[in-house]
Amino acid sequence: MKKRVIFFILIIGGLLGLLSSLGVYYGLSATSDEKFCVVCHEMDPIVIAYSKDIHSGIGKTGVKAKCVDCHLPHDNIINYIYAKARNGVVEGAIHFFGDAENINWHENRKHRKNFVFDDGCLNCHTNIYDNKLISAKAHEMHDHYKSLLNTDKKLGCASCHVEVGHTGLQNMLNYWNPQYEAYKEKALKKKH
Repeated sequence: MKKRVIFFILIIGGLLGLLSSLGVYYGLSATSDEKFCVVCHEMDPIVIAYSKDIHSGIGKTGVKAKCVDCHLPHDNIINYIYAKARNGVVEGAIHFFGDAENINWHENRKHRKNFVFDDGCLNCHTNIYDNKLISAKAHEMHDHYKSLLNTDKKLGCASCHVEVGHTGLQNMLNYWNPQYEAYKEKALKKKH
């Protein structure tokens, strides 16, 4: 009798665990791409710039990076889920209760190393040190990146690849929130 009860508990526990895992998986997946991120209108310039970048799937291969591929850490699943949840709460609070219209994206871009994770880049770009198709200067820069990895002068991929993932982002942001007074009227016309 006890063996049968234990067996049913294990089966039910396994099924509940599987269903919970599937729910978490589908929840994470459904909130990972630009279709979800653009729900917050303040992300419009970022998503528009993404749509013009090769990482959006417009390249010859059609390979497409999701927002979370670059903007969440991939060192372990717990850190990934924690960062995703934290970012969701912060972004949601800004969207619903903050001053989303006045986000200074130009200032935020200066801190891009906090928003772009190298492990996401290196997950796809696995051959940055031995790629025969890149220039000698690119090899030199990637070797320099590698030499600084475990130092206090560590660089991130986005340190050099400024608009990676978002081609024309600087110009797009200037339509939404012009850096210079001379562009404000022109930008408002273009934005509408």
